[in-house]
Amino acid sequence: MSMHLGSQEIGSSHVKELLARASTGCVLTEELWEGLGREHGHELYSEAMYSLTRLEMPPEEARDNLLAIVRHQGEMCAGLKRPVSLITATCDYFMQVRPLVRDPVIVEVRLLQQKEEGAYRDELTGLFNRRSFNQELPREMERFRRFGQPFSLLMLDLDHFKIFNDTHGHSAGDQALRDVARILQDTARLYDRVVRYGGEEFAIILPQASAMEALAMAERMREALAERHVFFAGQDLGALTVSIGLACFPIDALDMEGLVLGADQALYRAKEQRNCVRRHQDSKRTHPRYVLSDPLPFSILSSQLGKVQASALDLSLGGLSCTTEAALPKATRLHLVLSDSARAIHLPLQAEVRRVRQAADNSYQLGLSFRLENVEDQIKLMALLEGNQCAQAKTCGTSAQPSSA
Repeated sequence: MSMHLGSQEIGSSHVKELLARASTGCVLTEELWEGLGREHGHELYSEAMYSLTRLEMPPEEARDNLLAIVRHQGEMCAGLKRPVSLITATCDYFMQVRPLVRDPVIVEVRLLQQKEEGAYRDELTGLFNRRSFNQELPREMERFRRFGQPFSLLMLDLDHFKIFNDTHGHSAGDQALRDVARILQDTARLYDRVVRYGGEEFAIILPQASAMEALAMAERMREALAERHVFFAGQDLGALTVSIGLACFPIDALDMEGLVLGADQALYRAKEQRNCVRRHQDSKRTHPRYVLSDPLPFSILSSQLGKVQASALDLSLGGLSCTTEAALPKATRLHLVLSDSARAIHLPLQAEVRRVRQAADNSYQLGLSFRLENVEDQIKLMALLEGNQCAQAKTCGTSAQPSSA
């Protein structure tokens, strides 16, 4: 396991330790929490708030609430002239200061954890369920933004499972699903997340796995399943095969919906042949392109025309479309800077004109390609895109979607 995953685990252990100390009335300072956030990432605040309240909050909202509760705890200690636990301060804060909780219930932590474990597990196979998947995938995306570690997603579907059920009965089908779950867990790495996605479909989140590594793991799982026979009621029912689709973050998608869609599309292609692995491939472009909620102004510097003002209409990890008042010939090499002063983003790029089209108003639409040299540049571009998505979500209530252009 890499140092980055280790850092995440260290942050999680800090949260548990600090919350245990705070439950005894120990007042932990804002500076301490902020230091942990800088060291381990702001998702640490989301974890702390979930541990305290079971309320799911994005990192920035969780940070604001946690620091406000710490201040409130200090005020309660001073006013009552006795120690007040963080749990008591949290309850008072969310009932009196910022009412988010109406009817809190006191429950023993051990009993709560047992119930939650059941809520995130599939009853038949013991694997994580769809609810767990929907929480874990965004966390992996946040880890990429924090540490620059890509990851991959596998979507798996058993071949001809309906025929197997109709032939041998649903009890045999249940046994087959349990066997498949066990084989997938045995073949996966310790920190991979194996999920029963629904019916005979499974998903596997592969942290820190590149496309080539994920392909190798998917082939290993496919072969392991094809070699194992299902035994039920003393009978050998033969082996089940599986079709697997693969998509990688952020190469194949920049959001959860796009990543799942990409893996599903690859799975659909695999099902055409069955008992094989297919990687997501967009026949139209190398990277998914996302329409911006508002045009993003920037300057182009070219040796032919000097400085040219432009507005980006969409973005991907490999290029953008923009409008300008001046035409630039195809294959022109140029320099540009994408920036967002509010988020302190400054991303210089070397680009090349790949497409030129004149519009009815005599402006020009250019298609530019560029290469992001490192993970840090990928993270900057994603932050730039997400900032634009946030603006769109506030104004029209929807998030940016991949462009079909």
